[in-house]
Amino acid sequence: MNMSGVMAITMAGMGSRFKKAGYHQPKYEIEVLGHPLFDWSMLSLTAFRDAGWRFCFATSKDMQAKPYIAARCKALGIIIDDVIELDHVTDGQATTALLLAQKAPSDASFAVYNIDTFVRPGLMAPPDPALCDGWIPCFRAPGDGWSFVRLDDDQKVVEVREKVRISDFATLGLYWFRNAQMYCDLYHQHFARPDGMEKGERYIAPMYNRLIEARQRVTISDIPVRDVGMLGTPDQVKAFREAPTEAVNETLKLMP
Repeated sequence: MNMSGVMAITMAGMGSRFKKAGYHQPKYEIEVLGHPLFDWSMLSLTAFRDAGWRFCFATSKDMQAKPYIAARCKALGIIIDDVIELDHVTDGQATTALLLAQKAPSDASFAVYNIDTFVRPGLMAPPDPALCDGWIPCFRAPGDGWSFVRLDDDQKVVEVREKVRISDFATLGLYWFRNAQMYCDLYHQHFARPDGMEKGERYIAPMYNRLIEARQRVTISDIPVRDVGMLGTPDQVKAFREAPTEAVNETLKLMP
């Protein structure tokens, strides 16, 4: 079965926390252990690359990131489908991803990822669209600053909440949907609701609740926390740099 699809990379955020911490380059160019955050995140998607997935990117027009993305993707062996440059800040990752989903083939599997999360290469691999309608890689993280997933006894997802700790399973930031048309439909269904937006933003994770209501199958993967590295804040980058894990050291050997 063809397991290829379209991977949407949202990287149009302002990176304000890094600017306040004294970083001058765009967030995705920040180097950690000799390699940019862009590379650390993209290597997390090695299994998608190897399955023939095409990658599309959303970035800020002000960043003029197209040449950088092209160069890094060439080095990493990633096929670029499209790069869109936004001249405004959207109201959330869900909306940025929608702009990419609308340009993807409607029947292609569709997933969204960011440029500030590292997962040991190979642990996140595209699922079989015949077996589930949605898939969310998770890890067991402390705190409540994540999206969380609650499972039933059959390990199916029954609820997804943003920044509400309904279980130990926190999402890793990769969101897979059976196809791009499904993503577009769920977006419009979810954000037509009065409670669709949360804290003024449009998040992807809660959109899965519309799939669950329709009795569609949503599953997770439980990724060991030792194989995950968060890179979304200056403190996380500092910890990643100062105490590299086995997964990080092994991945350094794969770096171009």
